[in-house]
Amino acid sequence: MLDRAKQLTLRLSLLVLRGGRLLYRKPSEAIMMARMAVWVVLISIGARTLTLPHLLRVATPRLRRERSIAREELEAGLAHSIDSLLAINLFIFKPVCWKRAIVLQRYLALSGIRTRIVFGVKRADEQLLAGHAWLEAGNQPLLETEIPHYTITYAFPD
Repeated sequence: MLDRAKQLTLRLSLLVLRGGRLLYRKPSEAIMMARMAVWVVLISIGARTLTLPHLLRVATPRLRRERSIAREELEAGLAHSIDSLLAINLFIFKPVCWKRAIVLQRYLALSGIRTRIVFGVKRADEQLLAGHAWLEAGNQPLLETEIPHYTITYAFPD
């Protein structure tokens, strides 16, 4: 079995190869994922230094005019990009719902799609609470595999 340093080196090498292949085959998607990666880093740092409302205000741009591209195609493409990036599961790139929601909200707003981030909790069992963050558009969950059944604790913007 490889030691931890060799495993990490191997994983990083594979990521670089996959990134290079993506850049060659789909340069616009590779650039979008690189931009999203920067925001994952920024919100990860911001989460340690800012309050949640302040972090969300910083990460949320002004709403732009909606693009002419099909909305469902745009939403699915952005969701695929951030999910692929967080699936790296290395360092701060881990599949965490609040990071996904913040980055998706940012890029949807840049494309003219108004959403809100919703944070909620529910009982996981007798003693534990489970939390989740997701996006809503028109009071409907957006880009979720199943409808979230959580008690809403915070939403941005209100």
